[in-house]
Amino acid sequence: MSAIRCFRLVALGFLAWALTLNGFHVSQAMGQESPAAQAAPADLEQGKRLFQTNCSQCHGADAGGGDGPNLRGVPASLGDRAVQDFIRRGIPGTPMPASYTLSDKEAANIVAYLRTLDSTTASGKATGDPEKGKALYNSSGCPACHMIAGQGGGIGPELTRVGATRGVAGLKARLLDPGANLPQVGEGAFGANKWTQYLVYRAVEKNGRVVEGMRVGEDSFTIVLKDAGGRFHGLWKPELRSLEKELGKSFMPSFKDTLSAGQLDDLVAYLMSLKSAQ
Repeated sequence: MSAIRCFRLVALGFLAWALTLNGFHVSQAMGQESPAAQAAPADLEQGKRLFQTNCSQCHGADAGGGDGPNLRGVPASLGDRAVQDFIRRGIPGTPMPASYTLSDKEAANIVAYLRTLDSTTASGKATGDPEKGKALYNSSGCPACHMIAGQGGGIGPELTRVGATRGVAGLKARLLDPGANLPQVGEGAFGANKWTQYLVYRAVEKNGRVVEGMRVGEDSFTIVLKDAGGRFHGLWKPELRSLEKELGKSFMPSFKDTLSAGQLDDLVAYLMSLKSAQ
């Protein structure tokens, strides 16, 4: 072997070693955070402010639950990273939206704030008797409109997993005033194109016929209403004399004057026990 060829082989070997070593340092610097970066202290005050601004409307000012579930103890059970991902990316198929305006660091600060809340505090916990609540659910006619694990009506929302997606305060508020603060659905960045579910409309056709029902579909020229009996009515808007929203109205009756405070607690406790298919 010539001296020149030997030199080239030695040089190539050295270059390969150098690139491997350099690649290790580059991947360590770019692909992974250093332990010091991962251990950077959280800004709990910012986390609290961001939670109040972005999350409290659904999950309660104390994270004890409302329209959304109780979040106390959730980071401990699911892990910080999982909860951070839920905040940033949302949960498909649920009312939990993505938060495109929050950075990873800001989401991490919200999770850190949630970590400071005592999961054993009574806030957001159901205090009634689920078995008594189940009896009340059945005797009050709820199965006629609501479905649980494939059993029941389809006029109102399905309740199979309501205990996993709603909080105590939100459920109690729905039972007392069903037409208030109706849920919204829709797609699009920054909450665009959302519309209110279970909103009751009163349509009057030109011949005087009145149709009252919940809006289940609408575009520029048509609207589809579902009446209290579960029947669908497709209406052509140009043929209507009037079409009005009946804000605050719901086909679901209020239990404010029919159930005692203890019975309401029992019914809420039963609903909170529904977390999966039976």
